[in-house]
Amino acid sequence: MTGQVMQGALRAKQLRQLKEVYDRAREVKARYPESHIASRAAKRLIDAFETVIQPGGATTETQWLRDANPKGNA
Repeated sequence: MTGQVMQGALRAKQLRQLKEVYDRAREVKARYPESHIASRAAKRLIDAFETVIQPGGATTETQWLRDANPKGNA
């Protein structure tokens, strides 16, 4: 549900840009060993994309960006 709200708040161009950042972070994490600073930074970025903070402070995993398929022109 939160992912749907988030998608509604973002325009197609913004969603594509976020998806590109997410995809690049996944590439970096796959390319470098876990101990490399770039891999650690990519992991933190991926975790931020995949975790949503609820109003009560609880976190919920979501795949909203990974599954996004933006349409239209921005």
